[in-house]
Amino acid sequence: MATRIAARQVTRRFSSGGKILSEEEKAAENIYIKKTEQEKLEKLARKGPKPEEKAATSSGAATDAKPAAAAGASTEKVSTDKYRNYAVVAGVVTGFGALGWYLKSSGKKAEEVQD
Repeated sequence: MATRIAARQVTRRFSSGGKILSEEEKAAENIYIKKTEQEKLEKLARKGPKPEEKAATSSGAATDAKPAAAAGASTEKVSTDKYRNYAVVAGVVTGFGALGWYLKSSGKKAEEVQD
């Protein structure tokens, strides 16, 4: 709720070009903001819940203890595919090897050929 209020104040400040709005303008802007928020919520409701939300809500008591977003956020970026993990490690090692080779070779100066 505090985020919405802060967002309204920020949008009000920037949308008005810095001028102070009258009470009527503030009311009209609040109505417009509420209308757009309602449309966003309706659009999300039409799309339906995401697959991970369906799986989280079917677990029952586990969702009462933790919100579904917090439960998925901790494991969201962890890869379980071991071949992908090997590829990432190999890519990092290759990158460091290439960087070392480049830095080592740039230290050498071209030798002049003497007759």
